[in-house]
Amino acid sequence: MNPDLLYLVKANVVLTLFVAAYYGLLRQLTFFQLNRFYLVAAALFAAVYPSVSVPALLPASAASMVAASAWGALPAPPESPPTGPLAVNWQVHLLRGYCLGAGLLVGQLLVQLLSLALVRRRARPAVVLGQPVRLLREAKGSFSFGRSIYVSEAAVADPAALAPELRHEQAHVRQWHTLDVLLAQLTTALAWFNPAVWLWRRAVLENLEYLADRATVQSGLERRAYQYSLLRQQPGRVPAPALAFRFSASELKKRIARLNQPSSPRRQVYRYVLAAPTVMALALGHSGARARPGALLERDRGLPVEALYYLDGQASDRATIQRLAPQDIRSVDWVEGAAAVRRVVATPPFQQAVVVTTNAQAESRVVRELADRADLGSGYHIRALPVEALLPACLAYVAEHYPRARLSGEVREYTKKSTGAAKLQVQLVIGESFFYVYFLPNGEFLRGEEQ
Repeated sequence: MNPDLLYLVKANVVLTLFVAAYYGLLRQLTFFQLNRFYLVAAALFAAVYPSVSVPALLPASAASMVAASAWGALPAPPESPPTGPLAVNWQVHLLRGYCLGAGLLVGQLLVQLLSLALVRRRARPAVVLGQPVRLLREAKGSFSFGRSIYVSEAAVADPAALAPELRHEQAHVRQWHTLDVLLAQLTTALAWFNPAVWLWRRAVLENLEYLADRATVQSGLERRAYQYSLLRQQPGRVPAPALAFRFSASELKKRIARLNQPSSPRRQVYRYVLAAPTVMALALGHSGARARPGALLERDRGLPVEALYYLDGQASDRATIQRLAPQDIRSVDWVEGAAAVRRVVATPPFQQAVVVTTNAQAESRVVRELADRADLGSGYHIRALPVEALLPACLAYVAEHYPRARLSGEVREYTKKSTGAAKLQVQLVIGESFFYVYFLPNGEFLRGEEQ
């Protein structure tokens, strides 16, 4: 799978698990600060998780073998520019659709920020009821964004109604709630296709209102008087700019119910210990399992019936391979195509070969001989290189022989364990298709028979 698409899938699956745990275990609790931390941590963990390696579950030696296992299935590079699609990548269409949606939403966010900047420019500083504010001529009501509270000049004429509004907005400002809002908007823009992210954003904004309501009451304002002030809000008032907090009656019934809800017993904190660590453990455990070489055998645990099987350099069978414990496997090479299988055995009756090496026999002579003869990935050390590492001769060859192709940025150095001979694999892309060309470290092009 395309690395970018795989990242999106992993991140959104984990975020969905966090959201499910929140709505199932935490939403009804009155630990609003813990809920705030949980929701922010969920988004940050989901964003970082796909890039996290799990060394405790995946030793470095195994990691290199997993990367090497793909070598046996690589197509031979063409000797002339391709005339048709070599590997139609349907995933490109998905990524284009995702980028289009994300770009539109990020653009909308930038427009909203610009709108708020214009509102701030038009407002004039003032002090109302002892609170520094910015006065607006428009009838936008009271709202806040960042460290500023905005009040309409018409609202100043009614100090009794304005006082609870100011205290509510002070709570948003004092607790830096705008940071959460910006994170919520950006996360939603970048994961717009995931229904769970919209539920997550709703939970974030809803919880911030609960925090501000509670802080307002704790500031000394009588609870019943504050509830009446909520009821007096007029839904028809001109709304504040997008992204801004406003003292509004949105979901009024739920907010008043939360104000009157008894505090959750402290023993209910165990739910957070159950929710967040469980989701993280599931995610990291899944990464470790997928990273093990043995996981390559679990592609529906359905090893192909019509395939040639080798175990530790010797002919084997499907049933024997299926009985292996994943932790005992050092590497797995999937070999596709009669020409590639012929390097494993001279007269192959199959189009596929699965070559498995265990930890116990990884360094044995027969295993090394098979890896060399069949040119298997497990016979190489593999290292990713930046495109800048390519010599000008490589770039010149690509420009001359593949003028319609572009470098994908994927360059790998394959060093044969037995001889130390190295070659570079360069991925080229034409339209929605990709293919590989190979060079020696000195820049000399390798034709198919020389590889």
